[in-house]
Amino acid sequence: MDYAKAQLGRPYWYGTFGNTATVSLLTAKKKQYPSHYQYERTEKYKSEIGERVHDCVGLIKGFLWSESPELPPKYNASQDVSANGMLKKCKERGHIGTMPDMPGILVFMPGHVGIYVGCGRVIEARGFNFGVVETDLKSRNWENWGKCPWIEYPSGKNYFKACAHDETSVVDALKSIGANSGFAYRKKIAAANGMAGYVGTPKENIKMLSLLRRGLLVKP
Repeated sequence: MDYAKAQLGRPYWYGTFGNTATVSLLTAKKKQYPSHYQYERTEKYKSEIGERVHDCVGLIKGFLWSESPELPPKYNASQDVSANGMLKKCKERGHIGTMPDMPGILVFMPGHVGIYVGCGRVIEARGFNFGVVETDLKSRNWENWGKCPWIEYPSGKNYFKACAHDETSVVDALKSIGANSGFAYRKKIAAANGMAGYVGTPKENIKMLSLLRRGLLVKP
């Protein structure tokens, strides 16, 4: 998710996966995908030279193939699939109405894929006119979800439902999702999340709140 967040605001180039935009890349992509690199788009593409660029499934490939958001991707043919192909690769998948509230889950509509980042938000390389943007899950026509087979997801643990991103107090955030917010219970939550000896310091509460915002706070 950190990789996807680092791409927010960057351009959409069809057929790319975290490449640095260059004149030679533009020439190659125009030849490879002429319908996506029409003449009237040329000036905008030229203005984006030097940027890191992706298409929708390329945002996932960029994460898989790059050691960090800054380093160049290393192509992997075995994982080079389309958005529809990515859905087919997901062994765990279902209708969007059954999606677990787990950051990192992929969301799909025909020919398009995004990354669920928690709190009802999705990051997607939406298209030429949008670039990489963050959108509301419910505002888009997502049809399916799936767990990418090349991403390791948390397993064997029970997580609290993600709270709203604008919550600033872990006590209020727990209350907002109907959970016990008392100190004794927070101490149990802290222990379940690797914070032994919890005493309720601001640092401990901020860490707990950060996990809760992302839907990654383990229930005791």
